[in-house]
This record gives sequence, C-alpha cells and structure tokens, in this order.
Amino acid sequence: MGWPYETNDLQQFFPGHLLETGHDILFFWVARMVFMSQELTGKLPLKDVYLHALVRDAHGRKMSKSLGNIIDPLDVIRGCTLAALNLKMATSTRRS
Repeated sequence: MGWPYETNDLQQFFPGHLLETGHDILFFWVARMVFMSQELTGKLPLKDVYLHALVRDAHGRKMSKSLGNIIDPLDVIRGCTLAALNLKMATSTRRS
C-alpha cells in the first residue's frame, strides 16, 4: 500500500475495519499486527476483531486442511454420502 509513504491506497485501506479470526492465532498473528502497526504508523490496524469458534474433530483436534481432518464442502455439494466421507477421512494421508 506504499508504506512508509502516505499513498492513496494507504489512506483508503489503512486502518482496516474488521478482522474475523479464530482465537488460536490471536497472539501469533493479530497481536503482532497490532504491535507492528502501532510501532510503524502510530495507529491500530483494525477497528474490530471478531473471534469465532473452532470446529473440532472427534479427537478434539482443530479441523484443518493441513491435518487432513476436514470435510470438503464440494463433496457435500456434490451429494457425497456419509459413508464415502467417513472413508475419505479414514484414508487421509495427512492425519496425525
């Protein structure tokens, strides 16, 4: 956006209005955004932060693409059966 110069993009898009995130990255991402923004610009980067719940699997782990424990919405849209979804989850190679 042109920082450290006061460009039109920086004026128009910074600070932002809303960030929607899960609590799991609150410190690692959001807090760092706030610290860096205040240090470099003197402004908060966002007006509001909405925290949402995390969906967990049967083992209590956060559902995540990197873990391979998610249900692909496209499978549901295409009418995949519950048995097929269970098979796909059971045979996923990215399970930990």
